[in-house]
Amino acid sequence: MRLYRDWKFSGDTRVLKELWPKAKKALEYAKQNWDKDNDGALDGKQHNTYDIEFYGINSMINSIYIAALKAGEQIALYLGEQEQAQEYRMRWETAAEIVDKNCFNGEYYVQKIEDVNEHKYQFGDGCLADQLFGQELAHLAGLGYVMPKEHVNTAIKAIYDNNFKTTFRNHCNLQRTYALNDEAGLVICTWPHGNRPEIPFVYSDEVWTGIEYQVATNLIQEGYIEEGLNVVKAVRDRHDGIRRNPWNEVECGHHYARSLASYGVLLALSGYQCDIPSSKLTFHPVMRDHYYQTFFSCGSAWGTLTVEKNITTGESKWKTDILYGDLEGIEIEVL
Repeated sequence: MRLYRDWKFSGDTRVLKELWPKAKKALEYAKQNWDKDNDGALDGKQHNTYDIEFYGINSMINSIYIAALKAGEQIALYLGEQEQAQEYRMRWETAAEIVDKNCFNGEYYVQKIEDVNEHKYQFGDGCLADQLFGQELAHLAGLGYVMPKEHVNTAIKAIYDNNFKTTFRNHCNLQRTYALNDEAGLVICTWPHGNRPEIPFVYSDEVWTGIEYQVATNLIQEGYIEEGLNVVKAVRDRHDGIRRNPWNEVECGHHYARSLASYGVLLALSGYQCDIPSSKLTFHPVMRDHYYQTFFSCGSAWGTLTVEKNITTGESKWKTDILYGDLEGIEIEVL
């Protein structure tokens, strides 16, 4: 995913070709080591950012895997590796079908596991904030949906409805306190229908800014703009310069890298898709009733896009201001 994204933003095909063999090895490693029954979906021992292992099929890990396979398909097509592209397509289609069939409960994606208490630190029927992580990454890279659109739309709203809290006065959390009292925030995992594991994963009751930004981005991508901005506002209200440092969104340490997921919010609001290999930049701002301005960057330049709408005629005009570099030969489209 990172290789594909960085190639699209930079247009550096030399680096793409240099790293492509290693990226293919990474995809093969996932298949050989994490798909224990060889059916196409990852269900083995899956180490993850919660410092534990998930077992069974879950959409958090598999959505990233599916998005990576979709990226691999596009790279293979570009490099003329037709058979490789066909294999990746077959693999991601198979994985997507299995995950959706086994994990979508009608509201959101759960962990498909026979006994949630067989291993410590699972989430089972919980509503995991990270369940659509790969979908957010796929949208940012212009790769479309990794699972059915209707189910993704339902699941991301369920995350907001179940995990976003406007107060933490009655919230029980035995771990680190990143939100408290009258503050708002998005809890990592909830169990709206019960069945909380005897020993859930350690950080499940915490609030992490990086996950909040990721979910906010995905909410905006799916059309839930107000909800997405509510999550962002909650983060920034907690870091208002009085309660916490506005320049240091602490997670497992100061200036934690995950909070840089906030850049996804900018991309989602501007609807920015960068495709330097095809010499095209596309914007589809979701907020432009009268005036909208956004920052953008790519491999050769950075600058701002301004969109102004005439309230009387309904016509929109836009312009770009290049602050560094140039966009010679690059087509710009504003939808």
